[in-house]
Amino acid sequence: MKVSSVAVALLAAMPGAAIAQECLLGGFHLEFDGGCTPESVLAAYEEQVFGAAGATSDACTLDAAADLNLKLTAAGIDDLQALCDSVYNSQEQVPFTHAAKRGDDMHFEREFFNGRTDWQEEVETIYETDDGTRTSILKEDAEQVRAFFQGVAQGRRVEWPGALPNFQSSVTDGNDLATCTTNAAMCCWPKDRQANDGNGNCAKEYDENCVDKDPADNTNLCYVDLERGNASTGFDSTDVLVYPGDGGQGEGSIHCHGFAWSNDKNDHTARYKANGLFFVSMYDHMYQRGYVKNVPGAPMCGCVEQMPTPLRLHSGGSHRDDRDELQLGDENLPDQTRLHPRRLQRLPGHQSPNNDLWAYMARLYYQGDVTPQQFGELGRIITDTGCQEATNYQLNQHGYTPGYDHDVSLWSNVAGRESMHLHDPYGHRAFNRALTPSGTDDPANVHYGIIYRACQSCIRTHKKIFYRRRTPVPDGFNLIHNILHEGNDGNGQNKWNADPSLSDFSLHSTLEDAEADANPWQCPNDSFNVGENFYGECSPSGARVRNQRSRFNRWNDKRDVAYFVNKAEDDGLQVIDTTHIKGRDWAGGSAVQDPANGDIYMTGSGRDIWWWHDDFNYMSQPAEGDHTVIVHVGNPSSPDPRDWAKSGIQFRKSMETNSANYGIYLTGAIGVDPLYRYGVCPQGRLTTGAYPKGWTCVNTGAEEAWLKVEKRMDTMTSFVGTEEADGSITWTVVDSREMPEFADSYHVGLGVSSARYYPQEVVFSGYEVDAYYFPSAAPSVSGMPTINVASTDIGVAGTPGSARQFDDGSWAVSGAGSDFWGSADSGHYAYFDAPASGNVKVELLVDSFDYVHHWQKGGVMLRESLEANSKHCSLYMTGNQGIANMWRSNTGGNSGNYNNNTLNAKPVWFQVIKVGNTINSAYKYEGDAEWTPFNTITMSFDSGSFFVGIGVTSHEMGRLATLEARELIIEEVTTLPPTASPATCDGNDVSCCGSEDVKQADYRGDIAITQAGVTCQAWARQSPHGHSRTAQNYPDAGLEENYCRNPDGEPRAWCYTTDPNKRWDYCTVPTCAPPTPSPVPATMAPAAMARGLRWGKE
Repeated sequence: MKVSSVAVALLAAMPGAAIAQECLLGGFHLEFDGGCTPESVLAAYEEQVFGAAGATSDACTLDAAADLNLKLTAAGIDDLQALCDSVYNSQEQVPFTHAAKRGDDMHFEREFFNGRTDWQEEVETIYETDDGTRTSILKEDAEQVRAFFQGVAQGRRVEWPGALPNFQSSVTDGNDLATCTTNAAMCCWPKDRQANDGNGNCAKEYDENCVDKDPADNTNLCYVDLERGNASTGFDSTDVLVYPGDGGQGEGSIHCHGFAWSNDKNDHTARYKANGLFFVSMYDHMYQRGYVKNVPGAPMCGCVEQMPTPLRLHSGGSHRDDRDELQLGDENLPDQTRLHPRRLQRLPGHQSPNNDLWAYMARLYYQGDVTPQQFGELGRIITDTGCQEATNYQLNQHGYTPGYDHDVSLWSNVAGRESMHLHDPYGHRAFNRALTPSGTDDPANVHYGIIYRACQSCIRTHKKIFYRRRTPVPDGFNLIHNILHEGNDGNGQNKWNADPSLSDFSLHSTLEDAEADANPWQCPNDSFNVGENFYGECSPSGARVRNQRSRFNRWNDKRDVAYFVNKAEDDGLQVIDTTHIKGRDWAGGSAVQDPANGDIYMTGSGRDIWWWHDDFNYMSQPAEGDHTVIVHVGNPSSPDPRDWAKSGIQFRKSMETNSANYGIYLTGAIGVDPLYRYGVCPQGRLTTGAYPKGWTCVNTGAEEAWLKVEKRMDTMTSFVGTEEADGSITWTVVDSREMPEFADSYHVGLGVSSARYYPQEVVFSGYEVDAYYFPSAAPSVSGMPTINVASTDIGVAGTPGSARQFDDGSWAVSGAGSDFWGSADSGHYAYFDAPASGNVKVELLVDSFDYVHHWQKGGVMLRESLEANSKHCSLYMTGNQGIANMWRSNTGGNSGNYNNNTLNAKPVWFQVIKVGNTINSAYKYEGDAEWTPFNTITMSFDSGSFFVGIGVTSHEMGRLATLEARELIIEEVTTLPPTASPATCDGNDVSCCGSEDVKQADYRGDIAITQAGVTCQAWARQSPHGHSRTAQNYPDAGLEENYCRNPDGEPRAWCYTTDPNKRWDYCTVPTCAPPTPSPVPATMAPAAMARGLRWGKE
């Protein structure tokens, strides 16, 4: 700025005393470049006036600053800053309405900045006159704009149109005048109406070639938040208009331009912001280029905070500085101020080329000219991180989330990213298994599966692409990895050819076309660009289409993409939840189960199950007590095979990355040199936070293995199995360790780590997790964990169950769930209130039970509550483990079990009778006259009330098992049935009596119930009571089944009971008469004698 001289006439009005103190008397004249600041005025005064030759006498004792301050004081001006403020406040401002000269009421300007004047709506034409004379010529109609630019806008200050809502906000500037919150304004134009100006695509002849034409595209319009511009547009809306894509594949061509200014009211960028607005909106873009109209839902021009969100924005239309002259007049005020602004120009940004509004705003921020809040708000509106991220953020603010709701009756999701990520991608073999061939005998229409790609961020023609597999997928070819991550044709196993007979696949726009092999896509020059994987730059028309690729390992490729295969979700592989133990940075993976055979296809990426923190994929379930886990692992497949990839069984104390754990794993993958496939290896972290240890590996080079881990109290033992010709498994111990941290609760399951970024896939089969009640095995307790569904089910069942009673009184009860076992149940329950007395008899005839798992359960259930951990007593038919009586005596406690795995025949009657705290169970087959006692349990229901009914669990989360039954009887009773007892024996028949003189040690009958009516525990079992009275230790005692016997010299025959709370009791066995001579003495187990001890029953 050149501030011109302060008039000398000031001195004439000053008192004499003040004048006498000054060294320089009289007037002076200053000129200098730059804005008017105290520093610039003082420097100019010192150089041009006070320091001029002969200006002051030798008697002067003041410096220039003191001398100038005396003059200001005498003039009534506080300081130099007040002088500059006075200069700028008195500066002439030309009303903005002079630019168009269409009235002084600002009506035309309001319509103009909203894109609705004749300048913007008309286009040059010859059809408005009879003689074909052209009308609506922009250069002629808007001639005043050119005149204003040349005569005013480049040399005089224009007044900011703050009366318009477009340029108002909740704040004012330093002069208390309207301004923008962001200190920035912008315009966006979607239309070009002027030909032959080198901008846009409007061309002559106008009536043919300038209809709805586009400006030069300089940005990507992301979205319009209608609420921002409500004050200007009058819409009063909170909706959001989204523009995915760009150019012809999105919002069309759009041109945006803006400018910004300083918070310092005296800065040239603030004083001449209206000049900039005129230049950007009326002169440069409309008059010179012909850009007009507004983006729907937004003003054409306004404060940035009212405008649409573009990807980036050009800037310009501000003054660099001024050339001013300042004169101080007789009235002691600035008398003349002639400001000569230099021409409007684009300004450089911060560390960025010119013509970038965001960068220029950054420059203002770093100079201290705008606040962090202003810079931040502008940065949220003019995004520099990509339209998709900005749009998703705005939609989230309005409660919307990007996504895709696919038709589950047609498609199964196999992979997805960003908002369409439902689970990690399927692995190699799971994907090939999921593909569904055409199944047609028509040789002209055979395919080997259809793959569907849905792309939320792609252009319209490429949002949905259907891949028809024309050739079988080779077993060793990882097609899903090739599609998701690679830019090649899979060594010729996934190639496209214009000749369908030579092509592995074709692309289509609809499922119908893909199924019918109709309207295949074409590729430019009959060449598929394998670098642009999956679509190859091909299109329905054959035109080259770029930038529609979505490699999952490229963050800047198309986002929000998912892949599907043509199989209904209920019919395909079932997703199982897994946990990514992310100790470092690569952990990931998925697991799916084949409902046809139970095989689990599991992938896992990760650095390793090793080091201080594990990094792998873990499919697990909570557990407590002792367990045995068995699984077969094989078919390891990885696009980047590593020798220390691991797949196998893991017991884990917690989900923390440094948790104590123990496992046995198959190492390596197909593709690793067998010398470096270390085989089957046990390893573990003995305590949480410790460094892991590995122990001796076996079966070097193995590509598959049977694995087993047993937990017995604090001891972990791992095994490797050999499958015999008859299908049985022979187990060999590999390692055994003490792991005291696993004394109570923990997790058990399967783990996979590829030791790389890309996942390895393995196939697990025969997976079993069985509970163990020390010191011998007991029934299986649970199956795989899956998704959580709440229904009328008990606990988490995966798929809602159902119960139906038909007109003939028959029942069909379906239930999924992991099990009725452990400390909590999972299944379906059809229930009724028990009689108020609490004494009840329930009978049910089970006709059939469709097979899902050998430990599925269905039958009569008495249950205290509908909570998963409730007390209960139940009599079940199992998958193939016979009839089982199971119970939970304490809420949240462990379960008890007594079963006979030989009783698998159906139909079978069940009976459960509860009187007081005693619950008897019995069964019989059709045609049997009497009930056969099965077991007796003593337990109480704390609440006093309870439920009775039919319970079903499939032992497979997400899979339903259906029990068909009839003749459900629920009735109140008062007494238990009499306990079974054989008729009085005649003579010396030890099959029905025992001799008194040998204390009934010779009894060999089949009584199997105690004197209290409790069913006896089988002598070969160790549950619910562990003991030493086995056939091996007492070979002559007749310890068969669960029959009453006296192997150890008790007063009469006895047995262990199936009641966990009653260890043993006497039986009611008849005494033989007459006494039997020469009785067979009871014998003590030789092993016990050698040890010098006798196991007691108490």
